[in-house]
Amino acid sequence: MTWQEELIRRNPTLFVRSFRGVPFAPGYPRCTAGWQHVVTRLVERVAAAANDGSVYFTCMVCEHGVLRTHWSSRSEISQRQALKIEEAIGLAEARSASACVDCGAEGRLFATDFVLAPLCKLHLRGTPVPIVAGRDVFLRRGVVRERPVLIRSRYDWDADAFLDLPISADPKAKAPHG
Repeated sequence: MTWQEELIRRNPTLFVRSFRGVPFAPGYPRCTAGWQHVVTRLVERVAAAANDGSVYFTCMVCEHGVLRTHWSSRSEISQRQALKIEEAIGLAEARSASACVDCGAEGRLFATDFVLAPLCKLHLRGTPVPIVAGRDVFLRRGVVRERPVLIRSRYDWDADAFLDLPISADPKAKAPHG
């Protein structure tokens, strides 16, 4: 049994749907074992945010070197739940952008055989993609004084968390490490 199948078996409400009475998992994680920890942490966070069982994944795939995740809900959920789910997905996408697809260690983006993938120092191959200052800034949805806003953040690898940037911060002021 693959790690993806085991994850789905442990979290059937987040993955398993039925088509004409036949179970299937449209959100089956289509990524390498190097991102197992990224996907597992995402599933844990979404399960905690959507504890009523109405939320499920519709797509989870590696696209251009980043984990892309789509989800839906069988019923209306609160804005707070939706934001927690979006934050969990944002954290997984940010971590996957710098987690080696082979082993999961911290790495950077490389182009190999016309495919983009983050790789660590041990697994590096291909051509490193040039680092552009300010490209490590993420826009996240949030709520300030009960109004939806976009929040500029940087991803902290060690804390596995977003660090909000001051409104006046210049995203080009500090180039990302790599």
